[in-house]
Amino acid sequence: MSETTCFDLEFAHVEQTPFPHFSTTSVLPDTIIADIFEWFQDTQIWSLVETDFYEQYEFSLLHIEIPDHLKCLVSDETLHYIEEKYIQQFKINGFTLVDVVAHKLVNEQKIGIHNDFINGEETHRLVLHINPYWKDENGGLLLLFKSSKPEDMFKIVKPVDNTVFGFEISRNSHHAVSKIYDYTRYTIVYTFKQK
Repeated sequence: MSETTCFDLEFAHVEQTPFPHFSTTSVLPDTIIADIFEWFQDTQIWSLVETDFYEQYEFSLLHIEIPDHLKCLVSDETLHYIEEKYIQQFKINGFTLVDVVAHKLVNEQKIGIHNDFINGEETHRLVLHINPYWKDENGGLLLLFKSSKPEDMFKIVKPVDNTVFGFEISRNSHHAVSKIYDYTRYTIVYTFKQK
């Protein structure tokens, strides 16, 4: 991990069920995670986005001035490092960046079951969790499903601080986020399109 590539995905390995995905811990240095958390709490640039299956606050990291000490989050070196990890683990030829978006879910918000599939416009996603002090009772669990039916839940991924969840987007990549209770859940979502 270099000064400009703050990510460490060395121990991420792909699982195939219910759809190709990986997760790993201790992705960023603790000081950077703490600085992101402080920035997200202080900034006023969050915008509420509402759709038929979710309501959340968000902003793109590609369209704002990121604090200097956090620019490694979107540096060319970091994006290349993430791409190389996907090439290695998902056996693809590489991809182009679509967007990097910060997400915030607050008390009572949740995300319904969906698959993120938009006719191949987005093919891979990496979700970085920034959630110090999170506990099970706060909810905000990432839920993976074998189909679009709630009864087909297959796996629970806890939004533990400084962890990532990467996955391949397809018609089968059904997932959701359970309701938030007395907490604010932060993530940074990197979205790519396969070449």
